[in-house]
Amino acid sequence: MKNYIKYITIVLAAAFASVGCTHFDDMNKNPYVVYETNSESFVQPMIYNAQKQLASCEYYVIGELMQWTINTSYESSAQLTYNYVLSENNCRMMWNLYNQFGNAQYMLDLARKECENGGGNPAMIGVALTLRSWIGHILTDTYGNVPYSKAGQIALQGDTFEYTTPYDEQKDIYIDLLRSMEEANQCFAKAKEMKDAGALSSLDFNPICDFMYDGNIEKWHRFANSLYLRLLMRASNKALEESEGIIALGDDFGDLNVIAKINEIYDSYLSGAGDYPVMRNLDDSARLQFSSKDSALYTPFYSTTSGNWNGQAACKTLVDWMLVKGDNGKALYNSADEKNPNNPWDPRYFRYFTKALGAPTQVTREEMREFFDGNISSQGNSLIGRYPKGGYTGTHIGDIKMDPKYSLLNYDEIIFIFAEAGARGWIPMSQKAYKDLYLEANRQSILLWQDGWEKATDYYTAQSPEVINFINYLDNEFDYNKALETIMRQKYVATFWVGVEGWADYRRTGYPILKTNGDAAQNKQILPTRLRYPSTEAFQNAKHYTEAVNGWLGGENNMVTDVWFANTTESQAIRRLGRK
Repeated sequence: MKNYIKYITIVLAAAFASVGCTHFDDMNKNPYVVYETNSESFVQPMIYNAQKQLASCEYYVIGELMQWTINTSYESSAQLTYNYVLSENNCRMMWNLYNQFGNAQYMLDLARKECENGGGNPAMIGVALTLRSWIGHILTDTYGNVPYSKAGQIALQGDTFEYTTPYDEQKDIYIDLLRSMEEANQCFAKAKEMKDAGALSSLDFNPICDFMYDGNIEKWHRFANSLYLRLLMRASNKALEESEGIIALGDDFGDLNVIAKINEIYDSYLSGAGDYPVMRNLDDSARLQFSSKDSALYTPFYSTTSGNWNGQAACKTLVDWMLVKGDNGKALYNSADEKNPNNPWDPRYFRYFTKALGAPTQVTREEMREFFDGNISSQGNSLIGRYPKGGYTGTHIGDIKMDPKYSLLNYDEIIFIFAEAGARGWIPMSQKAYKDLYLEANRQSILLWQDGWEKATDYYTAQSPEVINFINYLDNEFDYNKALETIMRQKYVATFWVGVEGWADYRRTGYPILKTNGDAAQNKQILPTRLRYPSTEAFQNAKHYTEAVNGWLGGENNMVTDVWFANTTESQAIRRLGRK
């Protein structure tokens, strides 16, 4: 449409030129429309709309897929996400991120031009690369081979009118993602050098354009390298199996040794210096602000009715790991006080969930134990919790429905990654060192979920008995013979409502071991390895869609073909255990 209007304008301008009209372009502009803008103005609307779409998918798809929740409203039906029958609407949810991928591509082009023309801030190239990589990795992690290198460029194509885009192989996408993160790190470093030399008046950008970090470039730099670490770990097992951990990034960046780069980032984390600064504390976590009062910042669940919202219940899989079981098979759910240190429970549980509908109202948490143990659905799922929706009571604190912040990447995630790398022997460290990282990651995850509830009577700090006792329990129960499984299971709990991370880790490692052979489980009893391409691709992008389906998918737009990073001997062997 943009190019069409341009052609009409050219024709009309030529016609009017014969009568001496020399200001047609100015006359044709709407004075209330912004025709020119700068790169920083893209940041807030792009993150907000992308994260809003991602949160919807977390609620409707990822939560049930990863056995965090079940939908009790339709539990008797076979058409359930946890039975691996996904609707077209559920499968296409994440595809809508292409709108923001295109904005990220446009922002990147604009930021480069600003620097080429002089006066631009190289850090904005870094921000654009980071956002494009964040959205891009979610798309490819969800679907596998997807349009990437030529995607999102309609606004940049000029007169070509090329609306269809080829599908890139996931390996090639990851090569570009890793290359982009290397470039982003260089751009942030260059901006700091220019600021120190006086070539930039300000390193940061306008805080009104960024509700996540208030335009703080130092925090963006740490987020970028933390995202880089996530992507390195995602590609690590496949790269080791395929090419001894070496990935060729091209002429500008040469060969990347994935394990060596993880070590380099870890060294920067330990020292607080180095070339790859990463998140240092909870405040560095990438968590986007939403609002229950400002209509421009509403969550995607603002208008969701209570009946629909309350349909999601805590899944027994997650409950069993968060409410620790005793020898009698019952949840050891009493107050975690100093007199009973062996009776712990996960302090995050009542941030994730509230009590079930129909639970006694005038009871303390300690008195809920029998209710928990006795409320099992006909399908064998726990009915002890629903997603919270505001405020705090005697049985929960939290608000996911109108959460003031949704996470892109949290501080605890990078500590979990370092712990995993240590347990695998990729980072030289003692067993105690990677166990300490594991414990610290859990502690930081717990503390993150206290954010915003400081005035609540049930508010935990690192010194709270509930936190200390739970960490001590994890410490005492740590099995070095099952270190990787232990670390990944708790990371699975911690990545609750963090995009597709729990699902991606499951496909990458096989952990946690999830039962996938239920009586009604379909999809060949395989927890979906990818989501199907939306059906609209079959006619909107027919040529390239057909090539993708007949190529790497073997002729069927299925949910059982492994994406590149999950196609490893280790992951496939562990995931098969869930079908036994």
